[in-house]
Amino acid sequence: MKNIQAVKIGNVVNVSINGKLHKKNCGTPIEADELFRLVLKAKENPTDDNINDIRAYLNEKTRVAIMAGLENNPETGEVFLAGFNTPIPETLVEVIKEYHENDYPMDAVINFWKLLMLNPDTEVRNSLFDFIKTHDFTLTDAGYMVVYKSVYPVKNENVDTSFAEFVNKQYLMVKKDWKCGANKYVVYADVNTKELAITKKKTANKWDEKEKGVEILGKLGELHDAIFNAQKENENVAVPEFTDMHTKKMHIVLGEPVRQARKECDADPRQDCSNGLHVGATKYVENFGNSNTTILVCYVNPAHVVAVPNYDHSKMRVCEYFPFAITNYEDDKIDIVEQAYFESDYCEYEIEELEKQVASIQAKELTVEKVEKAMNAEPETRPMSELLKIIESRLIDVV
Repeated sequence: MKNIQAVKIGNVVNVSINGKLHKKNCGTPIEADELFRLVLKAKENPTDDNINDIRAYLNEKTRVAIMAGLENNPETGEVFLAGFNTPIPETLVEVIKEYHENDYPMDAVINFWKLLMLNPDTEVRNSLFDFIKTHDFTLTDAGYMVVYKSVYPVKNENVDTSFAEFVNKQYLMVKKDWKCGANKYVVYADVNTKELAITKKKTANKWDEKEKGVEILGKLGELHDAIFNAQKENENVAVPEFTDMHTKKMHIVLGEPVRQARKECDADPRQDCSNGLHVGATKYVENFGNSNTTILVCYVNPAHVVAVPNYDHSKMRVCEYFPFAITNYEDDKIDIVEQAYFESDYCEYEIEELEKQVASIQAKELTVEKVEKAMNAEPETRPMSELLKIIESRLIDVV
């Protein structure tokens, strides 16, 4: 039997729930009256719902949790995604509250948190959303972060990658700026100048190619998929290649994850420049961009963030990123890509990795001690049962 006692003195309401005292200094007499009525109602009928109404009034985070279908620990004030034990950072709780109150779709935010829960670094889990909130990072519906990377093109006079670059840029433009399906357009070439262009498919259907002096090469979307799917299968396709600006040894191509072992990356946020793959917001990348570089648009899975440096909040270190497009860089400014077009490609890689992790956990090959951690990072302390639950939940989302 739940025991509820209370007293109201002016605008102050003291409530005891099963011996634990809660004090609320209400802003107005009306607010104090409303709370006291809730207390009297729960005292007469101490159901879980009535007691939750009191807790929600006493604690803003509890109110947000109940309102948004989350779970709340009234003793600690921590908020959780239903069914999980990893607490949601306060900044993210506030965003969930805003989204719920305005009836915004919450897929991107919830999926971002599910991925971030897989990050073994407590400091990153608590600080990452603060970081992206203050910069021009966006989230895809799958929960990936859209980031930027400045790289050097690898020049090979014997390989012509102009067609692949043209198709990629046109694909991005049609999807981002024109907001159309890529297969509504076709790529064609002038038979004399070999100049490439695109036009609507229904327009091209009316052309006499010989009379017009052009050759229709195919639908834009199908050409894009054929080029980059072939690349994944290691076929001999001429695609643009890049390398990093620091070591100049990395092999970077669109549509293929770039990875570095997490244990080789530095998790210390006090170190601005240290081991790891550096990506960032437009401010960070624009500082490195010049006429000799190319700016790539990339996805980062929050689980792969290693560190957010304390003193340069426009960049972060990760152990994996997924480059998917070349962005325009004019007048020292990046043409920001705000929408997701290629995330299904990255989901394929993520599913494969998650399935491996599930198999390892189920085979008892993976223990908390074996979870790979970055240099200067605290070890993972959560039980593997919690990680398995998060992984399986994420798999359900993306499969």
